[in-house]
Amino acid sequence: MTQRRRSPIIDSMTQNSWDEFATDWDTRADTRLYAERAFESWNRKIVPLVTDLTESRVLDFGCGTGLLTEKLAPHCGHIVAVDISAGMINVLQRKVVDKHIDNITPLVIAIDSAAINENPELSEKFDLVVASSVCSFLPDYDATLRDLSSALKPGGLFVQWDWLSEMPIERIRGAYETSGLINLGVEQAFVMTMEDESMPVVLGIARLPI
Repeated sequence: MTQRRRSPIIDSMTQNSWDEFATDWDTRADTRLYAERAFESWNRKIVPLVTDLTESRVLDFGCGTGLLTEKLAPHCGHIVAVDISAGMINVLQRKVVDKHIDNITPLVIAIDSAAINENPELSEKFDLVVASSVCSFLPDYDATLRDLSSALKPGGLFVQWDWLSEMPIERIRGAYETSGLINLGVEQAFVMTMEDESMPVVLGIARLPI
């Protein structure tokens, strides 16, 4: 059987450090389009689930240069945007300053239970945790999902977008169950076309029990 070719984004990020791509990340048509389509699905699927989004506290996990973060910011109360790449966060920080965005706090940090418990920006619980095109890169998705769940308020939402080829629907459903999250839906959200190949993107939504 012929092995399925991975997307250019996945290839670049697994073969190089995140920092090397930070400067040109926002100029790429594929990364911009991914963020646009993720935001479209956010409006369709997530907004109806939140009582007052303007007062919400959001953790954008693996935010990169903040392409999606910027789109969420006008609609949310406050966003803590975290990434392990200093280069990516530096790009986001410049945008926050240049565009006078006062409700995004960028942080270079790896998420684990210690960081969530000890960092003042993370220890206050979140209404939503958003993870766009990051979960499939995690060394231990289930463990990180448990940590992210612990950062949610009771009734808070966890939302992820990932390549369906890298993050199958059943894997996501199983992780939600073992993490104690209530599965609100896992489905194909949109399709990216790159070099004549269709790459489906999965959207997963879960809620922390009240």
